[in-house]
Amino acid sequence: MRSLFVVTALLMVLSCKRDSQPVTPSSEKIDTKSVAEAEAAAKKEIIICDQKNARIIMVDVANGNAITWEWKANAAYAMIRSGAQGWFSNLSEAKLVYNNNYILATASGGGVALINISSKKAIWYDYAGGNTHSAELLPNGNIVTASTTGGYLKIFVTDTYINDESAQTGPIAFPDVHNVVWDHARQQLYAAGKNIIRVYSYNNSCRSPALTLKKTWTMPQGNAHDLFPVHGSTTDLWLTNSGHIYKFNVVTGAFALQKTQSAVKSVTSGPSGYATILARATGVGGETWRTDQVIDIAGAVVYKNTSLGLYKARWRLVNLFSYPASDGFHECTH
Repeated sequence: MRSLFVVTALLMVLSCKRDSQPVTPSSEKIDTKSVAEAEAAAKKEIIICDQKNARIIMVDVANGNAITWEWKANAAYAMIRSGAQGWFSNLSEAKLVYNNNYILATASGGGVALINISSKKAIWYDYAGGNTHSAELLPNGNIVTASTTGGYLKIFVTDTYINDESAQTGPIAFPDVHNVVWDHARQQLYAAGKNIIRVYSYNNSCRSPALTLKKTWTMPQGNAHDLFPVHGSTTDLWLTNSGHIYKFNVVTGAFALQKTQSAVKSVTSGPSGYATILARATGVGGETWRTDQVIDIAGAVVYKNTSLGLYKARWRLVNLFSYPASDGFHECTH
């Protein structure tokens, strides 16, 4: 009886200690969504194609320039077969897609990959060839690439079950094309090469995808390079060429000069508190087209790391010009 009394007493004490600060579910429950949003708001990350070190990285410039994420095609987590890893030499683009949960990456070695940020797995990859400079996600999950050498666009029927055996269209001729951007509101695609911007419609076919040329705009100068949405705008794209930065209005076709600046490989803007950032080739980092710093449009250094040889840099922000809000991964093949 004495033993039973002692055990009972101990259980009562432990019970009182455990409940000494009761939580009222309705008022004290942690809102995990709010916590996640607060953590994201505290960061200010730039996604960088670091060609010198054969990787994509994210750098938090609001917190000591910490490298918060890294991806390499030859790492085990990427799950890219050994014979295809060489396709990802000289990474040329890293676009956030599917509500910032995936990266659509290309490389001058000819590779294109859709990367799950959380797992770092390339859930789909293939070979576009021709110095692949950019890619874009189409509404049904298919992917279009832009290759400068040979000058062509190509559409891949994205199939994560078979990766680099996915069906693809033949080359869609476009001399020196460097970029592709989807316009969600108008359901059309833009691409720029040399001194022209072409506007295409997409048939949204899963197995027989096709582009139809709708319109051509002539640029003030040639050598188009970067084309990317102006953050928060429903009508404007950033456009760079060999010596200028423009805002291009997709409705009027107007080119508004923003700055006379040479060798700009990428330009990206953001909301209040975010500078408009440039990756401008300075010849540092092993090749003439690379640099070791990200600057703002006025020329001030935003981030510098002498161990890098970077090519393009983008803010880690949701792109609502190209994709619907809360867009989730999908493919039309399954």
